[in-house]
Amino acid sequence: MPFLRIEDQELYYTWTPSTDGPTILFIHGLGSSNSFYASIIPSLVQNGYPCLAFDTPGSALSKYRGKDSDPEMICGAAVALISTLDLDSKRIIVVGHSMGAIVASELALHLDLLGVVLIGPVNPSDSLAEVFTARIKLVQTDGMEAVANTVPAAATGPKATPIHHAFIRTLLLSQTSEGYMSLCRTIANAKRPRYNHIRCPLLVIAGSHDKTSPMVGSQEILDSWGADKDLKRLQVLEGVGHWHCIEAWNEVGALLNRFAGDLRSKAIA
Repeated sequence: MPFLRIEDQELYYTWTPSTDGPTILFIHGLGSSNSFYASIIPSLVQNGYPCLAFDTPGSALSKYRGKDSDPEMICGAAVALISTLDLDSKRIIVVGHSMGAIVASELALHLDLLGVVLIGPVNPSDSLAEVFTARIKLVQTDGMEAVANTVPAAATGPKATPIHHAFIRTLLLSQTSEGYMSLCRTIANAKRPRYNHIRCPLLVIAGSHDKTSPMVGSQEILDSWGADKDLKRLQVLEGVGHWHCIEAWNEVGALLNRFAGDLRSKAIA
């Protein structure tokens, strides 16, 4: 399995090369892994877009190293991968889900990216910090099984099936309690990115039934984003909760292919 060592962190990643399209870098959310995007990547690769995904520090196969990460540190891991694979940031579209949307936004402040896609983006706030402080207490008391027993049904929309719930449960149970609580703290302590300083094109994908990242947060990010109005848009997936790439993989895949296609000529130029 491919790992990249960054100081004291073993970072697991998957790299799927393709032809001449821009590279798509995927950053997952809390309680998840690179496998969250496994149903999306094949069609993108088939259409010519190389895909890079990794397990964020403290998640799944990127084991918890005994200290918390912040969005800047996770950005550093992404930059190290980009450098190791000798990729040009001007030909990269970054996709971030949930907590990963904070990282994707911070990455756009550091690199000259081709574009950004935020899926169910977490928009840091005091109320959000309270939610994840409570989540930490739940894990401390009852472990990851308590999260796996509640989140799959509570955080999905009416279109979700028992198979979707089972996949989400498996993702959650692949986390260690220590790593999961660490990333809860990452979200609780996160500062709102300087969205107004970011100029690259933006696509926000929101679920109509997303209780974790409500529509108001997605709209705030869209309105604050520094790109011209014709370079940013919000797409709502009806009947979908917070696990978009599992609940509506085909819809998300089509939107990503369209967004990448719109930017492809710019990347080649």
